[in-house]
Amino acid sequence: MAKITKALLGTAAMLAALPALAATANPRIPDGLGGYYARPHRGGFFSSAGAQPPIALYRTPQMMRQAAPTSQWYSSVMFTRWSYPLYAIPVSYRAVPDGWQVGVPTQHVQTARDGYAQVVWPHRAQLTVQPDFKPSAALLAGHGDWSATVAMNGGGHSLQATVVQGCPYSYYRTDTTRVDLRLAAPGQALAQAGADGSQVFRVDGQAYAVYPAQGASAHWVSPTDLQLQLPAGHGYFSIAALPDTSAATLALFAAHAYAFVTNTRVHWKYDRASSQVITDFDFSTQSMQGGQSVPIVGLFPNLWYGQQIPGLLQAGFPSVRGRVKLLVASHFQTRLTYHGIVPFWPQLPAAAGGSRVDTLLGGDVAKMPEAFELQGNGTYWVGKGLGRAAQLMDIAYAQHRLSDARDLAGMLQRHFAQFFSGNSSTSYFVVNHSLGTTLGYPSEYGSVSHMNDHHFHYGYWINAAAQLALHDPQWASPQHWGGMVQLLVDDIATSRHGLASYPFLRNFDPYEGHSWASGDAAMNAGNNQESSSEAVNAWAGLIFWGAATGNTRLEDQGIYMYTTEVHSIEDYWFDIHHIVFAPQYHRVLAAQVFGDKYTYNTWWTQNPREIQGINLLPMTTASTYLGRDPRYVTNFFLAMDKMSQRYANAGMSDGTPADIWQDVFAEYRALASPAQARAAWNSQGSTEGGDSRTHTYYWIRSLQYMGTPDFDVTADTPLYAVFRKPDGEVTHVAYNAGATPLAVRFSDGTTLSVAAHALGVARSKS
Repeated sequence: MAKITKALLGTAAMLAALPALAATANPRIPDGLGGYYARPHRGGFFSSAGAQPPIALYRTPQMMRQAAPTSQWYSSVMFTRWSYPLYAIPVSYRAVPDGWQVGVPTQHVQTARDGYAQVVWPHRAQLTVQPDFKPSAALLAGHGDWSATVAMNGGGHSLQATVVQGCPYSYYRTDTTRVDLRLAAPGQALAQAGADGSQVFRVDGQAYAVYPAQGASAHWVSPTDLQLQLPAGHGYFSIAALPDTSAATLALFAAHAYAFVTNTRVHWKYDRASSQVITDFDFSTQSMQGGQSVPIVGLFPNLWYGQQIPGLLQAGFPSVRGRVKLLVASHFQTRLTYHGIVPFWPQLPAAAGGSRVDTLLGGDVAKMPEAFELQGNGTYWVGKGLGRAAQLMDIAYAQHRLSDARDLAGMLQRHFAQFFSGNSSTSYFVVNHSLGTTLGYPSEYGSVSHMNDHHFHYGYWINAAAQLALHDPQWASPQHWGGMVQLLVDDIATSRHGLASYPFLRNFDPYEGHSWASGDAAMNAGNNQESSSEAVNAWAGLIFWGAATGNTRLEDQGIYMYTTEVHSIEDYWFDIHHIVFAPQYHRVLAAQVFGDKYTYNTWWTQNPREIQGINLLPMTTASTYLGRDPRYVTNFFLAMDKMSQRYANAGMSDGTPADIWQDVFAEYRALASPAQARAAWNSQGSTEGGDSRTHTYYWIRSLQYMGTPDFDVTADTPLYAVFRKPDGEVTHVAYNAGATPLAVRFSDGTTLSVAAHALGVARSKS
């Protein structure tokens, strides 16, 4: 017995010493008052190593010197020997052992009795570009902001394919003299071979044209094999998917076939005076045979709807994103109105509901510690707790409940410090230099192993940190905790190209105008995003963090990303303009958007309340965009009631509370009808994890008091909001994050003087 006890004591002593040994092997890297690590802790004697990120092995040496561009439509190239489908839209591509597949997807609608539905435009290999060597792998060889180059190497030879979102062409370079185009079905020649060796044919219902280098020859070896013989030293050609086969289209596409796109760049500007986001899209090209250097490109609905873009062609393509319109241009520009957000709303008078807010606040402050222990202790669920506490803190400040505000600020600071200090063996951050990323431990929902959802997770953290910083600038200084927050900002929103530390706009797709959630995009469906609203939450966080820290450049970038994402959500998630969803879809929204489809579903349930609600939460002061179309809000609830009944009739209930997220729905309804929202909300009903009873009541009553958002009025400052009541009373709100008074001018002629570090409010009758 004594020997056993002694042995156990010895083991205990060894285990107790392991954290110190681990710390020595994995030293903490200081950053202000915080710190991070270069790799995850092993976690103990009997535990395995912490979750590891995927290895982006399939990159060229040049790409290895840069951070891996995860969470993009082409990211799967880096993580597998042969890629998953790449949906450049309207054309899809895939690297396979036989070569490089090319196809134009077509629509398939699928529905089920329980309400599930999806519209799929799957990749199909209508032709495969086969080099005369056996490729060993496909490597990411380069990328622009909406273009990618993939190299297939083998036997000392190389074939490179450059593909561009929206573009009907793909561009090829090789150091060999022979390439075969293997067709999935017998090809039908549609025109005589051109003098330049071009070939036009139809396969599987789709017309294509192939444009080889000058001096090349192309001949049909068989009905499914078109062989290109390329001149030595001139191994290039392009392939175009054709929108039609009219003589005018054939002539136009032949004229621009050798304007090879080599790079793509986005540039944005926020014009304060007009509250407009001006975005420029630039295509760099190389004229392979002299002459024409301007490409034919394609614009998605988020780029052409409501825009004045000269030169749009009649020809175009149907696609999973709606109609792709063609344009002959190496540059175009879009303008979107930024409708403003504020970090918090004004004080609610006692008679308008403020007294009850004060009562509810006391209870929610007492229960706040539980909110950090809801379903997980990683960066997503802790982030939800941070968001909940930050909103309560803002309400407490607005209501002049300073004791509650200080208690909530203290809770926020302690939970930030738990992760940011680097002193916890289980809750900490790692800066991984092989990929170029900041990773939060413990991992949740594949945030490490697949690099998933970084903008979702870190958006909660950045937003909550910004709310703290607006009230306590010292907390956000680089000497304190600001550097650790900046690691999260940089991870999802680095604006510089080619860095080894972080990729350019990790999650954001400038051309489709929205974010992607999957880090490695390792799915046949391409990349995906479910909770569009959590993406918006991240970009709102950038605006507030930029304002709180005096970083105007970041603030403007946040406005660009916020405004652009909101605009694309209205098309691809809500289809409020009726230009995207298939008529057979019969659903009010797409809860999930993939490279090849949109679906009425979630990752974890087919409950319609969660399917529709996941694209609303978290409801914050930055969520007012959801009220842009009051008619849509009405249709949203009619559809949810109908689909919920179908779900129940199908016997699909999984034990979820019948009123799940009723607080979120009440807040959403209040953007169109605060009175209906107040009647619908049950103060004793369920509460979403990132929300609180105080916040829901304050939100509904504030909109009753101020009116619903007015999107016709703008201001010449980033942090503003306007509300209008049916009786014509208008409330103008602006926040001044600066150290000197600010004069704000609204587009309706109202002016407002706002003190430093304060919220200004003006009420008037229109």
